[in-house]
Amino acid sequence: MPSWKNILKRIQEQDIEKAPPHVHALNLYAGRLAEVEEGRIVYEWDVNPDYMNPAAVFGGYLATLADQTCSFALMTELEDDKNFTTSDLQMHFFRPVTKGTIRCEGRVLNRSKTQAYVEATFTNEEGKLVLKARAVERILPA
Repeated sequence: MPSWKNILKRIQEQDIEKAPPHVHALNLYAGRLAEVEEGRIVYEWDVNPDYMNPAAVFGGYLATLADQTCSFALMTELEDDKNFTTSDLQMHFFRPVTKGTIRCEGRVLNRSKTQAYVEATFTNEEGKLVLKARAVERILPA
């Protein structure tokens, strides 16, 4: 069974040795888990030109970061005998992401025994909203 608090601690320490294959394939360890508290996290991600289309960061990669941000937020309050999977992810893009550091804040807004509703808000270095995501996380036995 996973220990969600230990996983978050390893992520904060940039210890990715035991990370799942998708973390390596998508370079998801490139950010910093800056704040962790019950039901809320802040993840900072430096814009990587490798993920840009001609104008801005590819929206699909930002959706991946949003899903990760929502997952981290849920992990802060998930019991170790539970697992989860994203059953719905909605994205709303407001500004292109082109440079700098993006602040990704995840919050668990509501949780029942079988699902959680989680929100991710991304802002740029000027504090302007660049995207909002909402995820429904299905909670499962481990």
